[in-house]
Amino acid sequence: MKKTTDKGFTLVEVLIALTILSIGILGIAGLAGTAIKSSSYARSLTQATNFGQERLEALMGVEYNNIQSSETTGPSDLMRTCVGPTGVNNNIYTCTPTTPTKTIGNTVYTWSYIVTYIDLDGNGIISPYVDGIKRVDLTVSWTDMLWYTQKSVKFVTLRTRG
Repeated sequence: MKKTTDKGFTLVEVLIALTILSIGILGIAGLAGTAIKSSSYARSLTQATNFGQERLEALMGVEYNNIQSSETTGPSDLMRTCVGPTGVNNNIYTCTPTTPTKTIGNTVYTWSYIVTYIDLDGNGIISPYVDGIKRVDLTVSWTDMLWYTQKSVKFVTLRTRG
């Protein structure tokens, strides 16, 4: 009697291995899609943050008395229309740049800012000459291309006279 030993895999073993491999690949593919979306959002957020910081630094170069005023001359990236005063104490100015957008890659970023006089001495009277401090809230907005939703990042700083 001759004894033979067959070496190799049976069809059932191959099918089981392919099923396990397929499940693993599908799981990794799902993670890859999430990673791509997260990476895209992180890139947009970084670009918006850099753009906002650049705009805030440029605004800090504007004279203290003029940061809430409309400007139609000077550097084109700082020309703006400001509306105000509004608010409970007439201390809020809303400013929209003449050139409010910047395109970075395929994303369009829009910026604007609000200037609020701060009543430091608490007497209920806003005086830029006595209190000498303004709050600047700068917002950068964009539409997320993967989620098709409006996103924004906000910067807040205080500006002192002097």
